[in-house]
Amino acid sequence: MRNHHVCLLIAVLTALGCGGAMASRARTRYVVRHGILPEPSEIRVAEFLADYDESLPDPSPSPVGLTVEGARAAWAAEVSEPLLVVQTAIRARNPDTRPPMAMMFVVDRSGSMAEADKMSYVRDGLHRLVDQLDPRDAVGLVAFDDRAELLLPVTPVSEGARLHRAIDGLVPRGRTNLSDGLSVGYGALARWSASGHLRRVVLLTDAVANVGETDLRRIGDWAARGDQAGIRLSAVGVGLAHRDDVLVEMAERGQGNHYFLDSPQQIERVFEREVHGLLEDVADRTRLTFSPAPGVEVVRVEGAEARRTGQGWTVSLGRLGARQHRVVLWTLRGIDPHHRTPRVGRFGLEAVDLRRGEPVRAVNDRPVFVVRDAATGTVARNSAVAWMARDLRRVAELARAGQPEEAQRRLDRVRAVVTAVSHARPNDAELARDRSMLEDFARALARETGRPPRRLRARIRVRAEGG
Repeated sequence: MRNHHVCLLIAVLTALGCGGAMASRARTRYVVRHGILPEPSEIRVAEFLADYDESLPDPSPSPVGLTVEGARAAWAAEVSEPLLVVQTAIRARNPDTRPPMAMMFVVDRSGSMAEADKMSYVRDGLHRLVDQLDPRDAVGLVAFDDRAELLLPVTPVSEGARLHRAIDGLVPRGRTNLSDGLSVGYGALARWSASGHLRRVVLLTDAVANVGETDLRRIGDWAARGDQAGIRLSAVGVGLAHRDDVLVEMAERGQGNHYFLDSPQQIERVFEREVHGLLEDVADRTRLTFSPAPGVEVVRVEGAEARRTGQGWTVSLGRLGARQHRVVLWTLRGIDPHHRTPRVGRFGLEAVDLRRGEPVRAVNDRPVFVVRDAATGTVARNSAVAWMARDLRRVAELARAGQPEEAQRRLDRVRAVVTAVSHARPNDAELARDRSMLEDFARALARETGRPPRRLRARIRVRAEGG
């Protein structure tokens, strides 16, 4: 089990790049595996979508690129008329080279970290990570309980023995002074003056702050001030009792990432994320716009928050790091269900190229290619994933509101949809993981409502275009 935990921590920490969150899906898996329904607020569609890989072309020399495709999924319609799901995928360019990194690990060593041997796999993971870093990189370590302690100032990775001794000194004790840990961590990293390094604070905690500053917004101020000073924060949650809302706030205000340690990941994903982690920012103020064609109506937008702007829609995506992607799904009404390449409107992508300091723009108003096979592309899969996250949130709400029958009905529908899409995509290992998660979700729902779990009997045949 020790090696599994090591691999998981490597997967999470080395994926910490620029501006993103993938905690929600991992957190949901972890909680239901322990027989507990997650809080509805912890189930977020955008993070479920972000946790899936996308094979998208490198848009170089532009900092960002846009691809558009559509699918008609019969099960995605909430009315009798056919709806078209259009997927816009934004992908940042590859980096030229990975710049060296200066990382300050700020590690919670409070008494709660002794639960379920959390500290053991944090220690083991940090050891493994240090061994995998480039000799140009540098690492520091702050530990906090009732107060924070700088165990190691920023030190070149070439001095491996010092780094490993500091990591071995992480022993759970005391309470959780999160604000002091951030203060010491940011301060130590700010004093390190080597040029050309990306600077990152990586926080590992259950975020149950009970000593020092405990106000959520004020704790978030540390992340915001660090970002202004060029130090990015990424927050990694651990354990059942972790404060998801605290880490979401901190990652958003620090323009960083939010992850959750849930279970061992596949080795392939571990090393893929390790190679591509912590890369340069390539675009800022990234914005996606959509002007629907006459007669086309937007039913729903998923994957990011969209706002109406006159006759159109705008989605702000903020800062993007190298290789990073965002998926936004547009469910549209008013499209001829028999048209293979309908015109739905005009998509625009704007950003500031951080390498050149110049604005860039792209427009896509071409007809949308409608995928006819659920096994082709990712529109059908991502539609199912968004559906799943949205309905699982509602299942949790209904169960806690004392409506077990409606909760069970919705969960049965989700299980049928994901099972059908998974059967259409037999090589999609991530969908298979979600099917397993849904079985755990069913058991957690049964435990919450006091009713026995139900076997899945519903069957849905899925074709991407429906019919």
